[in-house]
Amino acid sequence: MRKKILLTVMLAGLLAGSALPASVGVAANKAASLAKINKELEAIRQKKRAQQSQVNEIEQQIKVIKNKREDLENELMAIDLRRNETQKKLDQLEKKIDETTQRAAEAQEQLDQAEERVAKREGLLKSRVKSMYERGNVSYLEVLLGAADFGDFLTRMQGLQLILEQDTRILEDNLRDKETIAKKKKEIEQLLANYENMYAQAEALKAELDKQFKHSTVIKAELEKQEEQLHEIEQEEEQKLLEIAQQEAAKVAERNRLQSVSSYKGGRLALPIPEGSFRFTSGFGMRTDPFTGKSAGHNGVDMAAPRGTPIHAAADGIVIFAGYSRGFGNTVMIKHNEEITTLYGHIREGGIKVHVGQAVKQGDVIAEVGSTGRSTGNHLHFTVYRNNVAVDPMGYLR
Repeated sequence: MRKKILLTVMLAGLLAGSALPASVGVAANKAASLAKINKELEAIRQKKRAQQSQVNEIEQQIKVIKNKREDLENELMAIDLRRNETQKKLDQLEKKIDETTQRAAEAQEQLDQAEERVAKREGLLKSRVKSMYERGNVSYLEVLLGAADFGDFLTRMQGLQLILEQDTRILEDNLRDKETIAKKKKEIEQLLANYENMYAQAEALKAELDKQFKHSTVIKAELEKQEEQLHEIEQEEEQKLLEIAQQEAAKVAERNRLQSVSSYKGGRLALPIPEGSFRFTSGFGMRTDPFTGKSAGHNGVDMAAPRGTPIHAAADGIVIFAGYSRGFGNTVMIKHNEEITTLYGHIREGGIKVHVGQAVKQGDVIAEVGSTGRSTGNHLHFTVYRNNVAVDPMGYLR
């Protein structure tokens, strides 16, 4: 696209030259002058091709960096999603650990109660053994045979059975409680160990993801910095390209002996939009960029007006550019003399009313207000170039 634009700029001088008559005073040495100018033109065009190649190379570098940055953004998004999933698992595991810890506390209470019951039973058994020891070694048979009568025998038999059953129950309960204690302890310890192991693994994964995210963020910031630097270089190189194109147009104009189309020396430019039909929304110099929010230079003034509002030539001149320009969108440039050139940007789609090489008079309608290119709303961006350097237009407008 830019090659086509620069080709149009080159044709500007050619068409401009063909639009004006050659000076009669230099007719005698026309051939020698043309040879000299053609040689100079070829040198300018070689320089322009080299400059275009430089711009293309920078654009390719920007494209590579943008692709890397987009890949990193996708990677960061994937890492973020995994971090969210891992954190969710951590929250769930933490909840389970809390629940299991609560269960462990309840189980411990039950274990304490079971151990207390075991201790009481063992106390009863020890008391019985002590009593038997103090009374001597008396067998159950001696107790039965010592009965006074048959009724006493049955009573003693029943008592001995109760003692045996109680002792058996105490031993069974003790055995069961001890088994329960051992089983519950083992289950809870295993469950807690599993959860804590899972939690440790999840924490390790999250730490690794955090590390990856931080590393990718650093790389992304570095790529953004490189891209910003390349954009600055690109703007400088494009400005050089514009200057070369203007040199080319001027040399073509010289070759065809263009007569001066204006005696303008500054301070006599007319408003490109009639007073009362617009309002100034941004001045020349530093301002807050409406896209990035950062402080940035502004090489012209912005004049807000409804879409389709006519834009007029600020002075007599020759159209040297009429097409799409990066950033400014649809653009017209008019060369008024060797010193002054004006630019009219963000023209609406189909709103350019002039063509390259066309001679215009001050006040002629050249375009219509729009919002193409890097724009946030309908307005005219108006720049004044003096010796190919942007200057504050307010000092030149009437």
